[in-house]
Amino acid sequence: MAAGDDFTLIVTEDGNICTSGNNMYGQLGIGDFEVHQQPCVLKHVDTFGGHEVVMVAAGGMTSACVTKDGSLWTWGYNAEGVLGHLHPSPLMDRSQCRPRRLCMSLHGNSPVQMVACGFRFIFVLTISGQIWSFGQGVNYELGHGVRETTAVPKCIDPVLFDGAEIGMIATGGHHSLALSKTGGKVWGWGYNSFGQTGAGNTESPVRVPTLIPEAAQDGDLMAFVSCGYDFSMLVTVNGVVWSCGNNGRNEAGLDHNVTHSLVLKRVAGDEYFGPGGIRMVSCGFTHTMLVAKNNTVWTCGSGVNGALARGFNQIEEGVGGKGRPCLVDSATFSSSDSEILSDNDVLVVLAGKHSSFAVTSGGVVYLWGDQAKWVHQDSEPSYPKPKWFSHIMPAWALGLAENSTEYARPGRWHDMRRDSTTAFVMGTHPNFARNATSCYNSDFPEELLRDMFRSMRFAVREGSSEGVQALLGFEVDE
Repeated sequence: MAAGDDFTLIVTEDGNICTSGNNMYGQLGIGDFEVHQQPCVLKHVDTFGGHEVVMVAAGGMTSACVTKDGSLWTWGYNAEGVLGHLHPSPLMDRSQCRPRRLCMSLHGNSPVQMVACGFRFIFVLTISGQIWSFGQGVNYELGHGVRETTAVPKCIDPVLFDGAEIGMIATGGHHSLALSKTGGKVWGWGYNSFGQTGAGNTESPVRVPTLIPEAAQDGDLMAFVSCGYDFSMLVTVNGVVWSCGNNGRNEAGLDHNVTHSLVLKRVAGDEYFGPGGIRMVSCGFTHTMLVAKNNTVWTCGSGVNGALARGFNQIEEGVGGKGRPCLVDSATFSSSDSEILSDNDVLVVLAGKHSSFAVTSGGVVYLWGDQAKWVHQDSEPSYPKPKWFSHIMPAWALGLAENSTEYARPGRWHDMRRDSTTAFVMGTHPNFARNATSCYNSDFPEELLRDMFRSMRFAVREGSSEGVQALLGFEVDE
């Protein structure tokens, strides 16, 4: 999932994109500039040359995605070279309302592994472990050591990363972090007024990628990085959370007396979050969401518009262990449609501008905060219910395309659908099959079998880092 300025992108299990919300600059990718409260679907067959989408990213008013063939597609706000095309179109040109593929030669002919969108810039991580950047760079956010704006992707000099292969990238409002594929090293650069790059000084901006000293993190190896607007959070291989930058609203999970931190500070580990600690984090505008390895969900930061899934502001109430993340009641994610307890385990969370999202292993999307106003349930608007009220995105919404209502689920890590499971079991049961032992060897249509098992698969790109796998909802085996 990805959230920009009041709009959302969700990858479905069949490789399409469900999109809704603000569309001032065509960031929904559906061909117009109109607000869409009802979810719309970008089908990969029609929109992305038949290639399934595997990852999405969103900036302020910009959208991007990576397809299974390693191609990068961008759309939305198109000033200052943000979309990375050789010949940028005018700001309100219709061409920006539809995803456009960037030629792979623009990023070294190496397939894309990950894309991340800042406020008005985009980073691309290729399978070669190199980072390419384009867009606005007035705060040195592009990582090239100069104040520049470019519409053409430019590779950040690998020398700046000591030749290390990069395995994960994260972008904030005007700063970024890069995590090595092995060794757990992290570099930060860009705007640094609150210390959000982790460089440990008051220099702002940090002009080139600067290594965060291992001593600053007690020698822990990092496995996951996330950037909020002006703060950052990192997770170690042991599930310990560290943060730096602005903490004026407790968004960095630090003590409420700490307004900001120029260096990494330890938030908590398994002693607070439970066995294994934290698996992934998502930093938004002024709040953060975390998922622990025991599948519990935690939040911290500003509760404006109900982004914390509670009907009050965390700072005003002084909860959360003096600023530390608060546990979200697991009952919040108990779908009435689920018959299997594990279906309610949260795999991925997303912190948007003033909204939050969670996806369970059963493929249910929960959302609360400002973005919930776009979702209608049972044809009744969710507004003006309390803004902090938690909603379930209707299953049909993720498959909606014009007048069709194809069922779909978010993500692509699911088990076989329940109806397919039932059909499969019925085919092997003696009460339904004349020859249960050989039914699937001869009589059962091979095409149907292939379709049933195809819905179960998800192949992580070979060589993906632990952080990217966690971002996609995978629990990395120890």
